[in-house]
Amino acid sequence: MTIDELGLTPAQLAELQACDASLVEAWLTAAAAAHGLRSPTGWFLSGVRSGNMPQSEPDRLRSLRVRQAERFVAAAGYVFESEDELVDYLFSRGGWLEPWAGDELLQARLLALRQQVYAASGSTMHPS
Repeated sequence: MTIDELGLTPAQLAELQACDASLVEAWLTAAAAAHGLRSPTGWFLSGVRSGNMPQSEPDRLRSLRVRQAERFVAAAGYVFESEDELVDYLFSRGGWLEPWAGDELLQARLLALRQQVYAASGSTMHPS
């Protein structure tokens, strides 16, 4: 994909000239590789304007899985009798977070979320 294929206005083209060339190139590559975008131009411009490099596919998958796990823990973390059981469910073979099983900070973050949910709900169950 090239900048010409995006159909940018003269003002948008001028905006891109003021941006870091490597950032623009990275977002062009990401826009070309992305599938199912309703507006590749809008996605490209939003990305460039963010000033951040596009995430690689593994980073995107990790972010998605972590968000899913956080929602799950907030909604249903209470069904696990212990923290170990919850960690096993999420990080063991076949778990949503299996590829990141060694990430102790992520485990601690999810367990802290579970404890916050217990505290906020006023539950009498022990969260450990």
